[in-house]
Amino acid sequence: MWAKFVALTDDNQGVIAKLTPDIHIDGNFSDRGLIEALQGIKAEDYFVIEDEVNRFLNCAKEGKSEAFIGITIAQIRNASVDVVLSDNDMIASMVVTGAYKGRPLNGPQIVQALANAKVTKGINKLALKKVLAVSHQLKPGETYTQAVAAGKNPVQGQDAKFVPLVKDVTKQVLAPNSGSEADKVDLLNLGETITVGENEPLMKRIPATKGTPGMTVLGEIIKPAAGKNSPLKPGKGSHVSADDADILLASIPGMPIIKSTTVDVEDALYLPNVGVATGHVKFKGNVIVAGNIESDMIVRATGSITVGGFIESADVQAQGDIEVGKGIIGHTVSDGDEYSCSVKSGASIRANYAQYAQLQAGQNIELAVHALNNEIRCGQNLIVMDNAARQGTLSGGKAKVGGKVVCVNLGVEGDTATYIHAFARFQLYKERQAKYKAIYRRAQEGTMQVIRQELEFKKKPKSERSAEEEAKMEQAKQQANQRLEKAKQARDELEIEFENALADNSIEIKNKVFTHVTVQFGSDKVTTRRIHGPTYFTFNQYEIKCSSMLGEGAVEESI
Repeated sequence: MWAKFVALTDDNQGVIAKLTPDIHIDGNFSDRGLIEALQGIKAEDYFVIEDEVNRFLNCAKEGKSEAFIGITIAQIRNASVDVVLSDNDMIASMVVTGAYKGRPLNGPQIVQALANAKVTKGINKLALKKVLAVSHQLKPGETYTQAVAAGKNPVQGQDAKFVPLVKDVTKQVLAPNSGSEADKVDLLNLGETITVGENEPLMKRIPATKGTPGMTVLGEIIKPAAGKNSPLKPGKGSHVSADDADILLASIPGMPIIKSTTVDVEDALYLPNVGVATGHVKFKGNVIVAGNIESDMIVRATGSITVGGFIESADVQAQGDIEVGKGIIGHTVSDGDEYSCSVKSGASIRANYAQYAQLQAGQNIELAVHALNNEIRCGQNLIVMDNAARQGTLSGGKAKVGGKVVCVNLGVEGDTATYIHAFARFQLYKERQAKYKAIYRRAQEGTMQVIRQELEFKKKPKSERSAEEEAKMEQAKQQANQRLEKAKQARDELEIEFENALADNSIEIKNKVFTHVTVQFGSDKVTTRRIHGPTYFTFNQYEIKCSSMLGEGAVEESI
């Protein structure tokens, strides 16, 4: 029936629906057949104006004059473009709608659209050309979105850096030994390489930078966060130069101990070996052993301990770092027996390898080649991997790690079980969260109590309120608000710290995970039943996820 009503306008720019007196319309008349009728007059690509179609239907059914005069229900429309801003005005995209038998976009239209949206910065001319080209190819009403402008993110300021100006004994002792003369370490010359004289420069501070501002596509400036400008601190046996506040000098001759923002200079005890000839060693300061610490020996130091060779079935403890040039070796033990070799550090432990030993560190434990059947506890990260990430096997024994675990291989072929408890600080975080939430609730209750007291106070007639009482009430309210804000800030900061720790503290295996490996986060445990390739174990507070790193990203897989 629609074919009897529709016709092109005189200029062929639209379609008019017009009722004639000789045709009777009943209540069942609808838009069924309209598309076919438009095809019949070659107007199927015109834009159908739905509201006008419905108006014609209603007018036709009611016999109104508009239906007999004619209503334009479809028309030719040119391609259109809208500019959409996203990501806090950092991205401007053009949304192109294909023409309804009309003209595609032209250059001036695109320029005007950007001007209307006030987009002036970061415009990509190639993207604009693509928008122009695509507008010729779109079907009627088809849309296409293209990013055409991008803002510039601010470059955040860098924190102050502290650059050591003296050699690090750690790198001297643990230098690679490939067998060539160039790579060998002269252990007899260790003392000379790490000593400094009085007033010798130890560390240089590079001040923080302010950063570079960014800009949105609208031309609005984004201010960067300035870097934290920490001061250079004098250490034990060192002082800041009177001529340059960014230079740290040695106050006394001795061995430099490099720290994050300072350098300590301490006397050190140098020994070729520790054994029957020397007896047990207890020293207030740093201990350097050019060779080995032999079986059954005890070594204690309030500073760091540096060993050029092996620690073999000995008891070694230091408040500072323990650096071992070769390995840490104990004897095989049965379940429940004490380990013959115990190495404990208040800071970090670094060695090429460790086997059948008890290792404990307040910070990191780093082993380059392997960790075999050890009992390991560390407050931060456990790294079993060389610098090239080609070797590093963590197998057998137990490890309880405060932070993350990184190794090349985890576990071993056969039935030897390996137990890893990563992010062991999880429960501590949960307890701190509960504590901070309780403090915040008490602060809320305190604030509400002050508010109730203030309401009761204001119910008194003004003549009965003294200035002193009003001042005390105002002071109590300010103190309550400060306690509440402080408690809220502490709670929120801990929440952010906890979320970041969850994201950072994973178990990353670069090459292979074997069977019989038990992984624990919090109170959740999983045990591998098959061999995996490169793998991430992560924890989201509720479950442990095992993700394969083969291919182009992490893909969750069954254990």
